[in-house]
Amino acid sequence: MRRSLPVFACIWLLASAPALADSNTQTDVGALAALVVGTHVGSDNPVPVSGVVPGAVLEVTQHFDRLRLHLEGIPTVGATGSNTGPFGHSSASLALLNSTLMVDVDPQRRFRLGGGVQIIDLTSTNGSNGDVNRVRITSLIIAGGATLPLPREHFVEANLMVDPNLRGVLLVYNYLGQARTSNVGTVMPNKPEAGAEVDYSAAYGWRRGRVEYLIGGRGLSYHTRNTSLGELVDRNVGGGATFEVRFLLGK
Repeated sequence: MRRSLPVFACIWLLASAPALADSNTQTDVGALAALVVGTHVGSDNPVPVSGVVPGAVLEVTQHFDRLRLHLEGIPTVGATGSNTGPFGHSSASLALLNSTLMVDVDPQRRFRLGGGVQIIDLTSTNGSNGDVNRVRITSLIIAGGATLPLPREHFVEANLMVDPNLRGVLLVYNYLGQARTSNVGTVMPNKPEAGAEVDYSAAYGWRRGRVEYLIGGRGLSYHTRNTSLGELVDRNVGGGATFEVRFLLGK
């Protein structure tokens, strides 16, 4: 994921530069806090790993005319299973980086559509045998959203991001960080996976001066299967309550 950050930074700067002199530009900087309930199930770890953990999102949005460029990073969110094995507790962690470009599709600028790029970084550890599974996926996403105004500078906001063709290769290691081997000593193959992901949210917001506050909820569903064998590789489902603050800079 670290190698991709400079690429997104360059895209951000190049896309924003022509808009700096535009009187209709605005930059929003925000942070979102969440209390997340999630469950992970993997191909070699069929016992669900569930937990309630705090989460956070850091975000920046550059508005110019009818376009908006949005970048958000979700730092690693992890869950640990309750059962203990020879190698400790089974655990899973997930991190996301989303970059989307959207355009307002109606004269009142209430509805928007667009697309972008997402990076997923997923790691799971099996407490029974110490195996570690890792996957990092970069893929295209389809995005849509709506902001519906209410009286007295209040509003309702909803967003949806869909990755209909999520593909990657699950890397499998033993507890020493080496390629995992079978009982007869042969190296176990990595697992090509394909699936889909849906990220959805809704919130009630209000503005006070140059600051917006939003209370709502956000959910994520991520499912993949082995493209060779058809077996389940990863299933991650989570969601929770959110509180967000945005600072509106310049216009």
